[in-house]
Amino acid sequence: MKTRILAIFAAGAALLGVSVAQAQTVGFATLPPGAVNNITVQVIAKVVQQHTKLKMRVQPFRGTHAMQTAVNNGQADLGINEVASMTASLQGIAEFKGRPLSNLRVVFNIRTLSVGMFVKKDSPIKTIADIKGRKYPSQWSAFPNAIPLTMGIFATEGLTFDDVDGVPTTNIIRAADDFQAGKLDVGFFAVGAPKMAEVNSAVGGIRFLSIDNTPEKLAKMQTVRPDYFINTVKPSPINAGIAQPTNVLGVDVLINAGAHVKDEVIEEFLSGVMTHKADLVKGHPLFRAFNPKNMSRQYKVARYHPGDIKFYKKHGLLK
Repeated sequence: MKTRILAIFAAGAALLGVSVAQAQTVGFATLPPGAVNNITVQVIAKVVQQHTKLKMRVQPFRGTHAMQTAVNNGQADLGINEVASMTASLQGIAEFKGRPLSNLRVVFNIRTLSVGMFVKKDSPIKTIADIKGRKYPSQWSAFPNAIPLTMGIFATEGLTFDDVDGVPTTNIIRAADDFQAGKLDVGFFAVGAPKMAEVNSAVGGIRFLSIDNTPEKLAKMQTVRPDYFINTVKPSPINAGIAQPTNVLGVDVLINAGAHVKDEVIEEFLSGVMTHKADLVKGHPLFRAFNPKNMSRQYKVARYHPGDIKFYKKHGLLK
């Protein structure tokens, strides 16, 4: 009888263990509210929690470096980044010089991030070249990834930070607030971000500056980071500041994970994303650009988590 009771207790404990594993809380790192990456993570977390047994906890950080360091060190499980910055972090170069984040792994490719420089709608600044000598956010103490992104755009016209009147800022939200307050002539942000709708309304309209889309301009942009490309964005209700097709800097946005995350958690997470695009689009129109067939796009440096490899092979997305 005693043996039977112990057996029943052990079985119950095992089942409880499975339940706890399936209901694991997953920390999902992102940028502050108002950033396009924040709304992206909020939507993904909600959809995954609806369709899996994972509990998602969104963790905002002031900047990309802090966010990626948290994932690398196990303070968060998942994060969001663009591939050029992730490559730099893995290699320990640029803003990550001497401090490589070697525990980062790719989970899936979401879409293209489109970033650019914007001015007031009635500004005399019409081109990237026109920003020379103008007040532009600089230093970016809490969001250093803005520096190479800016330099990628600058490079198309042979400009550097020395060619603008730099106004020190911390992160993209603060820089947008400074633009709104009239402290900047030129702003920098992601197209389609909620913060841009706020700024657009506050200043009477904004306008993103277009990059000349030529092989020569692209080559100059890619001297900064080879993963950058020129992306054309079109007018849309969510694209404040885009009144006509406009060329901006594009780069793939990824969800990544720390090497510490268990394979089964990654597989469960992916199952909540891959077949629920409709729910993602309901959360935000930006997910219209999400293509499940491109989730496993390969990169030169960044590598996939083992849980991804298992999942993608099962679904025929990875050879």
